[in-house]
Amino acid sequence: MCDPVTLMTSAAAAASTVLGVVQQVQRAQAQQANYIWRDPVPDPAAALDEQRARLAEQEGAAKVDAARQKTTQQLGTAQARLAAQGSDLLGSPLDVMGDIAAAGEEDALSLRYQAMRTAWENRARASLRPVPTGYYERVPAGRVDPTLGIVRSLLS
Repeated sequence: MCDPVTLMTSAAAAASTVLGVVQQVQRAQAQQANYIWRDPVPDPAAALDEQRARLAEQEGAAKVDAARQKTTQQLGTAQARLAAQGSDLLGSPLDVMGDIAAAGEEDALSLRYQAMRTAWENRARASLRPVPTGYYERVPAGRVDPTLGIVRSLLS
């Protein structure tokens, strides 16, 4: 058999644990303002930054289209000038047209990159804004487990 002192100490420790759990349950039930977490209210500044990002992408796409149309017009003008001179489109004239096309595409890609960068900066600014905290709402006491599942986890 076990020593009576050990038995009493073990019983006192078990009683203390049970008493602590009971007190936690009573304290939780005594609080009538049980709360549930709700989603935070959307931040209007972050939404504005996202809108600015979308607008920058749309403006960038429009600028790219305009730059490519301008390049097409420049190519047409160069072809017309070369044809008016009576030169064939081989050799040096072909190189000139290729250079015009390459410069135009470079401008278009530069505009696209600038638009993407602006959109990225706006999205980064939106993501770095402090997140508004959610709010708590009162709910009936019957919907909240006051033990937060502690007793169930101890018993299983």
